[in-house]
Amino acid sequence: MRLFQDTNYNFIGLGRAALIFSAVLMVASAALLITRGPNFGIDFTGGVKIDVLTNRRVTVADLEKIRAAAPVEIHSIGRAEREMLISQKGLERAEDYADAIVRGRREVGRFKSLAEVAALPGVALTEDNLATVFAVTTEEAEGAKGALKIDINEAAPDNIRERVQQIIVDNTVGNLSRVLGAIFGVPAGAREKTDINSFEDAGLLKEELAKYMPAGDAAVVARNVARKRALGAQAGATTLLPSLAAAYEGVKISPGARKALEEDFYAGTFAIRGTENIGPRVSRQLIGLAMKALAFALLAMLAYIALRFKLASGVVAVISLIHDVLITLGLAVLAGIEIDLTVVAAFLTVVGYSINDTVVTYDRIREDTRQGRKETYRELLNRAINENLSRTLITGTGSLVALLILYFLGGEALRGFAFVLWVGIVLGTYSSIYVCAALLDEINRFRTRRRKVQLEAKVTRAQVKRKVRKRRKRR
Repeated sequence: MRLFQDTNYNFIGLGRAALIFSAVLMVASAALLITRGPNFGIDFTGGVKIDVLTNRRVTVADLEKIRAAAPVEIHSIGRAEREMLISQKGLERAEDYADAIVRGRREVGRFKSLAEVAALPGVALTEDNLATVFAVTTEEAEGAKGALKIDINEAAPDNIRERVQQIIVDNTVGNLSRVLGAIFGVPAGAREKTDINSFEDAGLLKEELAKYMPAGDAAVVARNVARKRALGAQAGATTLLPSLAAAYEGVKISPGARKALEEDFYAGTFAIRGTENIGPRVSRQLIGLAMKALAFALLAMLAYIALRFKLASGVVAVISLIHDVLITLGLAVLAGIEIDLTVVAAFLTVVGYSINDTVVTYDRIREDTRQGRKETYRELLNRAINENLSRTLITGTGSLVALLILYFLGGEALRGFAFVLWVGIVLGTYSSIYVCAALLDEINRFRTRRRKVQLEAKVTRAQVKRKVRKRRKRR
């Protein structure tokens, strides 16, 4: 299908204006990156992600209360508006605390107590925090019941760093639990009981119930809870029990089992379904890998186009890609888009889309050149772009419509990905029509002028030689 047939738009006529416009945008984007900097997500800064499920719809007022009480970012509230993906940055503190502990151990030789560790300068952890993962002797660490502790006097620096990181994650989860409890409510006596909504696996729930009631009753209750909560169903379908009575409603269990449920369990108003933490070292490695991936992609494109077409064409294509990525990144910074791994994937996709459009245009230019028509290079470029115009606009428009749907309906987690791709495709289409063609035209003009100057110089030298020969003959 061709929407534009036999068009003859003078794209090259706007080439220099387009180059000036692009240069302004690139300078502005670079200034934004220097002054404001990208809003890196925890994939690159380190931090913890917490998946929270609630027993009612999360309101805007709830979100404001959470943000006011804790320095967290809420990325998504799910389709049913009952599930939140919450993240908090700051695991770089773990490295600072661990380094302070290692320095202190080197100075004193051995710690006599965890209180001595907590008192070290640069360690903002309490003795109780440290006691959850550390001990001051190997015997104490091995004798700890129900806890995996290590001897802080014998542990390697990396092990200390991992344990300190775990303390910070546990503190973050604990603080968030208190905030959520204040907002959604906590049943009376919950501290001494087990939350039946905290289990995401029916088998584990059955094992826990079997500690308080006969195994048969435990199996019946566990199956009933799994059915009502839709455990194991597709993402977004899981719910929480509205009350403890819902755990045994509709099934037959013994009076003793019901009494055990009421005495030892409660139905929480929210449940922390899981946590994911990324340390600062891993995040720095991810930044390096992302930059390498982008650099290798640009170099590979340069080599491919230089081999298939000409070196100048490859250089122009890479300049065009840098143009697309830099301006897209600047607009992402301006819009406050969080840069995470999905956004990096979007940038790599933009590189692939843009270079594909450019290669198609180059291919058309080469085919038109082989036809041997009597036309200038500018006319050749214009004709190649006009011949590809229908294909370029149809492909771009289809992609943009799909990305708009993804942006508005895909949820907060995919919004940054859709934004970067949308902007990148617009810029990629613009650069393949204007930037690449304009740069090729400028290179051709430069070469033409240089050949003209070289020819004039050659003619001048020939004239000088003829004059010299005439003078010699006269003598």
